[in-house]
Amino acid sequence: MNLRLDFQSNRTSISVCYWVFIDMYLDKIYILKTGASLKISTDALQDLIANAIALQKTSVLESLLSTSDLYHYLTVVVIDGAEELIERRKQWIDPQTKAHLMEGRPVSFDRFCNLFWRTLDEVDPDGDEWHQLIASDQFYDHMTILLNKIRAIVRDLQRQREAAPHLSLGACRT
Repeated sequence: MNLRLDFQSNRTSISVCYWVFIDMYLDKIYILKTGASLKISTDALQDLIANAIALQKTSVLESLLSTSDLYHYLTVVVIDGAEELIERRKQWIDPQTKAHLMEGRPVSFDRFCNLFWRTLDEVDPDGDEWHQLIASDQFYDHMTILLNKIRAIVRDLQRQREAAPHLSLGACRT
């Protein structure tokens, strides 16, 4: 996963390097046993981070306090098998989500999770597999790593902001 910006500052480049490491669990294609393939995408989160770095504004990133706060910036894209998934989830799907899935466009993580409401005694292979995926220790660990990377970026941006007034640029003159 790469940020799509070229930065001038060496410290900002270091922040970008923090981000690249998280490509472990997110942004990869999962194929469910029912044949649907999907990807949990961090594109919106990457854009948020890139904008914060470019504008040197940390307030939005500082508001990300827990892994569940990151869910608002995750999306799910169904790569293959959207029609069958929609048919199986028709009881819970709204028209906007259905249109996005049919067109291969991202659906918010929260909205996608809402597709898997069911009664406890219902047989639901898609729902079982989705819930196992997002409830796994591995998913939680990777979300925690991602949150820690964001915190490192915030600290780096704060250090840059704090150091700037203390620079004595006049001392560089000869």
